[in-house]
Amino acid sequence: MFIIIKHGDNQEFLVNSNCSVLLLLHYTRKKMGLRKTDTIDLCDETGTLKLLFLTKTPGDYASKFLTARNIYYVCKVERGAPGTRIENSYKAIVPLLKYPEPELLESLRTQCDFLERSRIKMLRTLEAKRLAAMESSVNLPARSPKSGGAQQTTSTSSQLKVGDQMKTGHLLANHSIRLGQTSLRDIVNSIKRPSESSNYQEITGI
Repeated sequence: MFIIIKHGDNQEFLVNSNCSVLLLLHYTRKKMGLRKTDTIDLCDETGTLKLLFLTKTPGDYASKFLTARNIYYVCKVERGAPGTRIENSYKAIVPLLKYPEPELLESLRTQCDFLERSRIKMLRTLEAKRLAAMESSVNLPARSPKSGGAQQTTSTSSQLKVGDQMKTGHLLANHSIRLGQTSLRDIVNSIKRPSESSNYQEITGI
């Protein structure tokens, strides 16, 4: 499976796309005398980039992204200055043609702008997630190592209070019974009549 790569002043060469993306890009750089560090990509005749330089699996076959017998142009991807905050930014995507069509240039310019906006959006999203994680970690309540002991002490104290209340309740109940019996006896004795004393003793046993 071969593709046609055009560059310069209508120059071209054939490339076998039945190889890895990494090998195809390496061969293209060597064929055109580019540096190994140059970032390049291929676009079709309409200017649509294949984004081979962004693939996460450069070992995949290039035929997965390219159509056999089609014509492709080599494009150089210009990024920010190395070692700076914008080293990963997209500055321009330039077709390596001597006389590129205006429509081709406009298409590549639009795609370059889109890549840069997507990059900035991703950076902002990651920054927002990082700040949210930091805020959540700061707002977490501190756990006291003595909380278990405090709970145990509170529980023991509550048990003691309940026991005391039960004992007090029993004492009050017994005292009330004795008071009730005494009051009943006093009331009965106060309403006894001398003539009825013997009969009342037989009935009440008092």
